[in-house]
Amino acid sequence: MKLTKSNKTLIIGTALCVVLLVVGWLYFRKQVAGIYRVKTENFEAIITCKGEIQSEKAVLINLPDIFGNRTLELWDMQIKDLIPEGSIVKKGDYVALLDQGRIKQLKENNGEYLKKMLFNFSDSKIDSAVDLVALRNGIDQFRYDLNNRKIELEQSAYESPAFQRKAQMAYERIVRQMDARVRAYLMTQKTLRIQVSRVEDKVKELTLKDKNYQIALDAARITAPKDGMLIYGRTFGRGGSRKLTVGSYISMQSPVIATLPDLSVLASETYVEEIYISKIKIGDSVRVYIDALKNQLKVGVISNISNVGQEMSGFESKVFKVIIRISSDNKRIKPAMTTNNEIIISKEPNVLVIPRSSLFSDGPDQFVYLKEFGRVSTRNVECGNQNEKFVVIKSGLKEGDKILLNKPLN
Repeated sequence: MKLTKSNKTLIIGTALCVVLLVVGWLYFRKQVAGIYRVKTENFEAIITCKGEIQSEKAVLINLPDIFGNRTLELWDMQIKDLIPEGSIVKKGDYVALLDQGRIKQLKENNGEYLKKMLFNFSDSKIDSAVDLVALRNGIDQFRYDLNNRKIELEQSAYESPAFQRKAQMAYERIVRQMDARVRAYLMTQKTLRIQVSRVEDKVKELTLKDKNYQIALDAARITAPKDGMLIYGRTFGRGGSRKLTVGSYISMQSPVIATLPDLSVLASETYVEEIYISKIKIGDSVRVYIDALKNQLKVGVISNISNVGQEMSGFESKVFKVIIRISSDNKRIKPAMTTNNEIIISKEPNVLVIPRSSLFSDGPDQFVYLKEFGRVSTRNVECGNQNEKFVVIKSGLKEGDKILLNKPLN
């Protein structure tokens, strides 16, 4: 059948209309791609945070108390040797070695000073004895002169009154001089006793210090206080928390060298930013996912929240340490394993929820793009609680409404 010119025009026009309709449908579909149907679900508001498995109860291997003696000036000690983490130790087994070289140097310096003070102590006693002997000899001489004056005064009774007065005055002058010599002797004796006592006290102090240095030298070899598995301690600073290693410094401000955890009571130690800390409380439920066990889920509960915040790298604000007790008898869980924790701060059953990506705002107003009767329009909504994925809708939508997950291009 031969097509006429008018038939050709009709076919071409029809094809163009079909093409335009297809293009328009595809374009419209692209604009509204990604549609979410509003539905009712059980909503949970959660706080996610990374953590590390620790024992909630553990025996601490601390820096020995002798290193807290301020007179020894051992403000911080370097760890020179440390057995591998995870080692199984028995009570009394070797664990670590602190810098003994520094202790020996301080002990040697103290010993030299002690020798000097012992020499000074000996000299002080000798000098004091010599000075006091000289003063006593002077007093004995005055006592002899006093006896002579006393005899002359008695004999003057047979002389003239003027001679008697002269003898009396000479006797009284010797008495006053004698009293002055005795007072000077007693004062000098007291002064020398104090001086010698000070040197003696210094000798005792240095002697005790020498003994304490020897105690510190022996205590620098750290041993296990009981049986258990060794876990390294941590040091805290502006750079955050990090495990102690060979070369780390430790002081009485943070004295834990290592721990021997009680593996029957495990917990995840985590840190929560201060903007969230008021939303959690002791007893809140937590889902704990253990990385090393392929995100195996464990049930946890918050058992402790630190009262004081601290600065740590990776956080814009201060953080608070939170301990999450884990209910588990899984022997494959070991200290130092990392965890992903979801702290459940609230639950709302049977509420309308939408994805956070589908919620938009214009100043104080919040709205969604609603698809209804083949058209897309904006719809203001009132929001409630939200988590990282979903938002609770209090009003503005109903179950079954279709909303766009992304803002349309037109």
